[in-house]
Amino acid sequence: ATLYQLQTRHPEKKILLLEKEERLAAHQTGHNSGVIHSGLYYKPGSKKAINCVRGRRALVKFAQEHNVAHEVCGKVVVA
Repeated sequence: ATLYQLQTRHPEKKILLLEKEERLAAHQTGHNSGVIHSGLYYKPGSKKAINCVRGRRALVKFAQEHNVAHEVCGKVVVA
């Protein structure tokens, strides 16, 4: 995601990504649940909540623009 953002902001630059592992996403990124989080559990207006909402919007937009299969199905929270 960081490399993508840098390349998007500076298309004239040549950027090289070096990975210490034999394959990409060998650690936490490769073990995520596949859920696009909405920021529901963070204090409204907090930096974490704002970042989460922005990230979700950016990820859904990216998926739509690049024909990446995804589902925005919502969530029901019972208190």
